[in-house]
Amino acid sequence: MKKTFGLKLRRDLRDTNADLAKLNRELAEKMIDLSARTGDVQPLLDAVQSLATAGALYTQTTTPVSHGEIQKALGDTLLKIGKAENNISALEHAAIAYRGAITVASMLDETRLRNAAKKNYALTLNLLGHRPKRISAISAA
Repeated sequence: MKKTFGLKLRRDLRDTNADLAKLNRELAEKMIDLSARTGDVQPLLDAVQSLATAGALYTQTTTPVSHGEIQKALGDTLLKIGKAENNISALEHAAIAYRGAITVASMLDETRLRNAAKKNYALTLNLLGHRPKRISAISAA
C-alpha cells in the first residue's frame, strides 16, 4: 500500500512540474509578444527568467526541443537589442538564454541548435568583455 502511494505521489509531482513548466513557458511567450508590440525590453528580460524556471522543472523526458529553440530566439533578440543600444542588461540576459538553449540542445542531442547557440553565446560574451585568455606556446608547454 505504501509503495503504490509513493508511486502516485511521484507521478503527481512529475505531472505538476510538467504543468508548471508549461505555464512558465507560455508566460515567457506572452512576454515576448508583449515586448514585440510595445518595444519595451523589460518583458524580454522577464521572459528569460520564466524560461529558466521552466527549464528547472522539465526533465529529460519532458523537455521539448521547442523550449531550447525559444531560448535561442530570445537570446538572438536580446543580442540584437544589446548590440544596437549598447544595453548591457540585454546582453547579460542573452547570455543566460543562450546557456539555457545550449543545455537543452545538449540534453536532447540537437547538434545544430547547440552549435548555433554556442556561436552566439561566444559573441555575447565577447561583447560583454569576457574574452578568452590566450595561452602562449611557451606557457602551454
